Amino acid sequence: MLTPLAWLNQIPPSTRGAVLLVTGISVFGMSDNLTLLVSDDVGVGQFHFSRSLISIVMVIMLGRLFGMAVIPKNWKPVLARTLFIVVSMLLYFGVLPMMPIAEAGAGLFTSPIFVLLFSALFYGESIGWRRIAAVVIGSIGVLMVLQPGGDGFTVYNLLAVLAGASYAMGSIITFRYCQDESSLAILMSFLVAIGLCGALATTGLTGFPVPAEWLAQAPCLFKSWQGVGTTFWLWMVVIAAGASIALSLMTRAYQLTLTSYAAIYEYAYVISAGLFGWLFWGTVPGVMSAIGIMLIIGAGVIIVLAQRAQGD
Repeated sequence: MLTPLAWLNQIPPSTRGAVLLVTGISVFGMSDNLTLLVSDDVGVGQFHFSRSLISIVMVIMLGRLFGMAVIPKNWKPVLARTLFIVVSMLLYFGVLPMMPIAEAGAGLFTSPIFVLLFSALFYGESIGWRRIAAVVIGSIGVLMVLQPGGDGFTVYNLLAVLAGASYAMGSIITFRYCQDESSLAILMSFLVAIGLCGALATTGLTGFPVPAEWLAQAPCLFKSWQGVGTTFWLWMVVIAAGASIALSLMTRAYQLTLTSYAAIYEYAYVISAGLFGWLFWGTVPGVMSAIGIMLIIGAGVIIVLAQRAQGD
């Protein structure tokens, strides 16, 4: 009987990338649900710093265990990729206090649309109708799950969409310029960057506190350094382990699979987050969400068919 690793090594790279991406994004859905256990203790900057600190140690240990490099060979594309992904995360978390999380999520999940657009505009890639249909159907499914409100398009919505565009560019760079890099080295670059950003932001807020009304409106964004206990660090180890596994799998997936095919599988996050939200917190999706999940699954099926079709 084939082991999972042996099976992965035998299947085509595009299929292997899809499996790794769905697995990674599903682990992320679980890990992100666990952040609710520590979200009241620290601000987002301290959270990113704490998670990166633990994850960096884990990545170094994994590198030694499997003989994988944790330092990039070619810094320029890795740093460019890191810049786009970090900007995406900073924009996304920056708008969360200013708008409903569903609307912020809908903006971030425009990423597959930008992947198709950038792939065609910047790299002359021919985008077949199946990929376009998959992104349209998947996007409708995400909107049905997130159900953003109808208060009109604001500058915060624009920033959330820019987060999706930046994430898309980072994903494209991963496939086109970072295929020869160790996935752990790419992950290490991101962890160091996002950790430093979190530490600098929290230090700035500690030295120069925001007005009380700002803090009351968005404590997760504007908190200074907070004292934490053992329970916090134990949960952070679990969260960091999940994030490290997820990010390394997703990075490897984008190294293997053409981005305009792979990006649609990011929508699996919505399914995973909903599933673990139900398992951990008893949050039950409504009818609209259930229909949206079915559309997301359908979009994945279309992409699988597109990968098998010649000339798409």
